Amino acid sequence: MSEEQATEVSADVMRDAVQPEVTQSEVSSEDWRTAIPEEIRDHKSLSHINDIGALAKSYVHAQQMIGADKVVLPGKSATEDEWNEFYTRIGRPEAPDNYNLSLESMPEGVEADEGMMNWFKETAFNAGMTPQQAQTMLDAYNQLTGETVQMTQQEAEQRVAQVEVDLQREFGQAFEDKLALANGVLHEFGSPDLAEIQLADGTLLGDNPDIVRMFANLGTYITERVGEDSLEGVRTTGALTPEGAMDKVRDLTQPNTPYWDARHPEHQYYVNEVLKYRSAAV
Repeated sequence: MSEEQATEVSADVMRDAVQPEVTQSEVSSEDWRTAIPEEIRDHKSLSHINDIGALAKSYVHAQQMIGADKVVLPGKSATEDEWNEFYTRIGRPEAPDNYNLSLESMPEGVEADEGMMNWFKETAFNAGMTPQQAQTMLDAYNQLTGETVQMTQQEAEQRVAQVEVDLQREFGQAFEDKLALANGVLHEFGSPDLAEIQLADGTLLGDNPDIVRMFANLGTYITERVGEDSLEGVRTTGALTPEGAMDKVRDLTQPNTPYWDARHPEHQYYVNEVLKYRSAAV
């Protein structure tokens, strides 16, 4: 190497040695995109990156994700086997019986039905649910069931209360007698459990107004035609229903009865009886 060449090399080395290193802050202050190929400068994946540091972090994060366990969602044309593999990857049990579901959310007074639980597990399995998803669905179902049961009970209680009001208005002073006759017929010819049968509207058979009327009418027929003692344990006061009281009023106020003749010895008796029965008819 000539002396002239050696001098040029030394000059280049000295120039590189004294040239200040470009810091990241200096590069960041410039448009860093000018340092990458032009065809990718405006790519949308780079739109949120403001400097080289952010670009490096994004790259490192992408490298870390390469080895991560990823699950690919099957496409529209995926087969049943592909979907089953996907469900298994996300945590679905191997079989419906493997769902270990808690019944703590079961409404009070409601017992778990084995058939229903088997159906629920089978459905959850076919839908690809994880145990956590199945438990969430079961808890939500139990909560809805509890609210429905409570609402049904409240509605049934309101209907029973209204039935009692209606029957008291219909039977009047004979209300207790009619209920005694209805219960007497039920115990004489039926079973006490019969009254506890639940109807479609949530009421019990013994609270159904039509059933009560029917049994009461049967009891009235038996006691009037056969005798009061024919229904064991039933004793009535002889009180009249409003309709029965008005029948008495009509009988007492027929034409030519003492009710219309103030001079008749029994006139006042008839008047008093009419007042009594009219009061019972209210």
